[in-house]
Amino acid sequence: MKLHERLAVLESSPVPTWVFDLDFFRQRWANKPALELWRASTQEELYARDYSDMSESTQARMRGYIEGFRVGRTAEEEWTLYPKGEPQTMKLFMTGVPLDDGRTGVLIQAFLKEKAPSADLVRSIEALRHTSVMVTLLDMEGAVVLQNPAAQRAFGAAVAFQARFLDDLIPETLLAAARAGEVFSLETAVRTEGGERWHAIEARTLPDPATGKTVILVHHTDETARRGAERRAAEEEQLAAELRGTLALVEQQKQEILALSAPVLEVSLHTIALPIIGVLDSARAAEMEGRILGAVSARGAAHVILDLTGANALTAETAEQLARLGRAIRLLGARPIATGITSKLARTLVHANVDLGGIRLLRTLRDGIEAARRERT
Repeated sequence: MKLHERLAVLESSPVPTWVFDLDFFRQRWANKPALELWRASTQEELYARDYSDMSESTQARMRGYIEGFRVGRTAEEEWTLYPKGEPQTMKLFMTGVPLDDGRTGVLIQAFLKEKAPSADLVRSIEALRHTSVMVTLLDMEGAVVLQNPAAQRAFGAAVAFQARFLDDLIPETLLAAARAGEVFSLETAVRTEGGERWHAIEARTLPDPATGKTVILVHHTDETARRGAERRAAEEEQLAAELRGTLALVEQQKQEILALSAPVLEVSLHTIALPIIGVLDSARAAEMEGRILGAVSARGAAHVILDLTGANALTAETAEQLARLGRAIRLLGARPIATGITSKLARTLVHANVDLGGIRLLRTLRDGIEAARRERT
């Protein structure tokens, strides 16, 4: 039998009754009181209306009902409908009905309330339906009494409350806290229709306004994005700390390499030598200055030989630093001697116009050691 044949008995019913097709957002059948309710002049006019501007939360509610209809459930709820754009609050009784093509439609019977609820109550109900916060009412045994559309979208209409959690102990702990009159709060991983998420959960008891029994109000807020941002920030801070540690280690190794590349040698009694090998840049010159002056004081050196035999570059800046080092050695009471002066280094010193007065210049390290020995005798 066709849909209109099966519902013929409801044609004469004084109760506004219609069938809604959620897949196509169309009314598929309506009796005369329903036409009057929806302010349609004919059935064809009503059937042609497009309800695809229905909000996502309302669609989620309807889909949740249809899932329940398929296992024999019915639904009873107060709705605010908008025939021709004007709000009208009524009690809806809903059940599933097979459509002509085998899909499930929603058979709706509407009873206008004799006394409309307050505007604040209507707004509160609509806010609950449209909020992104997932709200669930449980009985004291943990069975779902009511879910708002956000909770239905997240967890499905037919999923048990206990199945939401990855940790099986959490729902029992929540119920125990509620039975003890405590407020339960926790952030934890949950299973949703979209995969694993991280939710902040709060639960408390309150009286059911419909039955007077105690029920448990549970609301979830999705904290996945915040937790992800915090995790990324922590990872970035850890990487930054590791980088700082690596840079400190590199600097330490650099100083160790500088010390190894220019060791302070005690070549004879009261004579120390600093062989300079490779490039003598400003950083290296500054490091050597600290070590050589410390060695002069610590060892009571009378002569300091700065051997440049292995130095392959000397800039005007480092030549000036060499001159300052010589002056600092003299201030400590020691005699500076520079050895290994090649023709290239000599030209650099001349062109740089560096005053090396007070530093004795000799050709080889052997000459420097011999000169220091003669001056001591």
